[in-house]
Amino acid sequence: MHNVIPMLDKHVTEISLILYFFMIFGVIASSISGAIRAIEARMDITGAILLAFLNSNAGGTVRDILLNVPVFWIQDQFYIWLTFIVGGLSFIIIYFKNKVIGSRKLHKILIITDAMGIAAFCLAGVEKSLALNQNNVIAIIMGIWTAIGGGVVADIISNRVPLVFSQELYTTVAFLGAVCFLFLAGFLEVNHAIAAFVSAFLMVGLRLYSVKKKLKLPLVKN
Repeated sequence: MHNVIPMLDKHVTEISLILYFFMIFGVIASSISGAIRAIEARMDITGAILLAFLNSNAGGTVRDILLNVPVFWIQDQFYIWLTFIVGGLSFIIIYFKNKVIGSRKLHKILIITDAMGIAAFCLAGVEKSLALNQNNVIAIIMGIWTAIGGGVVADIISNRVPLVFSQELYTTVAFLGAVCFLFLAGFLEVNHAIAAFVSAFLMVGLRLYSVKKKLKLPLVKN
C-alpha cells in the first residue's frame, strides 16, 4: 500500500496511513452494501460478489483515472480479494438467515454501511488528491465522486434509480464532509487524523439523522 501515494510532501506518511485505514474500512462497508443490493435485486452469489466489487471500487477507479495515477485495486490486488470475500460472506450469511431478507433490520444495515462507505471513501478521495498536490476544489470533487461513484454503478446494474439522484442527503453529506475536513486540516491546521475522524463522524451522523428524520432536498413542483 505504500506505493499507492507518491512521496510528495512532509505529510505523506500520515496521509498514507489515514488513506489506508479509510480505504480498507470503506471497501468492507461498501462490499456489504453491494451484496445487499444484489440480494434485494434477487441476484445469486456471483451477482453479490460483482456488486460488492463495483460498489467498493468503481468510484475510486474513475478517480484514479482522472488523477492520472495507477488504479488502486490493480496496483494492490488485496482490494479485489477483500471485496470478493466480504461480498461472498455477506451473501452466504444472509442466505442462511433468509428471514432477514426484506426486513427492516436488513434495510438498517444497508443504511449504516452506506453511511460508513460515504465517509470512508470521501476522505480517501480527498486525501489522495491532496497527496497528489491537487487544489481544494479538485479534492472535494474527487472526494464526492469516490464516495458516490460505486453506488451509482451498483444501483444501475441492480435496476434501481441511483440513490444519489434522489432527494435524499447523499451527495450533500459527502460535500459537507469534504469541506469540513479541508477546513479543519487546511485552515485550522488540525492534525489530519483528528480532522478525518471528526469529518467521518459528521458524515455518518448526518446521513443517519437525515434518514431517520426523512430530511430531503426540495424538488421543483410541476
